[in-house]
Amino acid sequence: MKILVPTDLSENAANAFAFARSYARQQDASITLMYSYYAVYDFAAQAAEIIQAIETDAKAALKKAISETDGSVKVDYKIIQGTVSTAIFATVANGDYDLIIMGTQGASGIKKNLIGSNTATVVKESEVPVIAVPFGAGFDAVKSIKVALELENENESMFRKLVELTETWNLPYEVVHVSSDADFTKEISFKGVETYLDEHFPDCDFSFQKLSGKDANEGLSRYLQDKSDSLLVMFSKEKSFFYSLFKSSHSVEMAYHTHIPLLVIK
Repeated sequence: MKILVPTDLSENAANAFAFARSYARQQDASITLMYSYYAVYDFAAQAAEIIQAIETDAKAALKKAISETDGSVKVDYKIIQGTVSTAIFATVANGDYDLIIMGTQGASGIKKNLIGSNTATVVKESEVPVIAVPFGAGFDAVKSIKVALELENENESMFRKLVELTETWNLPYEVVHVSSDADFTKEISFKGVETYLDEHFPDCDFSFQKLSGKDANEGLSRYLQDKSDSLLVMFSKEKSFFYSLFKSSHSVEMAYHTHIPLLVIK
């Protein structure tokens, strides 16, 4: 497995890097630490000088970050000129990466939003899974995995990818669905998911819970209030509730899980 960890060299990005290293040790994976920059200058003559200065400083900072690790995980680095999301997608496409792990806040230090604009864009557009790590969230603090289902167009590959990415944690899974009223079709679908997971992944500890709420946001928010020791998993699909949260290009406030890591599987 190859993991891409974008960094802006902030404290929040360093926390995501620490989370990624712990995850990589479990998965026997390698990490690429990626720094991107967009140079702004007044005259073309300044370009080479400014780019050289930026890349020299970034190289020193990335090498320092890698040197401070314990060496148990293979880590390399890349420095790319371009916007954050463009650099991430190009790197993933050219390097066969399996997962992106990144912080939820950039150097701007947005406190109210779980996901800053860069992370929101990556979560929305990435074709590979993304783990968004809030500042202060630690890998070892995760004691359970919460899987939120809409029961609309889930497919087998999503669940197989879920288990592939999380089974090395050896943690219990709780599969939850929020409904605002009785829906026989979704009740049958939920039972079908339960049967499928129990039959195909007998070594995994799955439990199932139906939640009530006026909408998925409100119900999930209430449920996760005291679940600070969890990883939340959501499936992003066209026209899904989750996908609709990322229609806008600005930062998306997802207050119901600001305190826990989020794994998004498209």
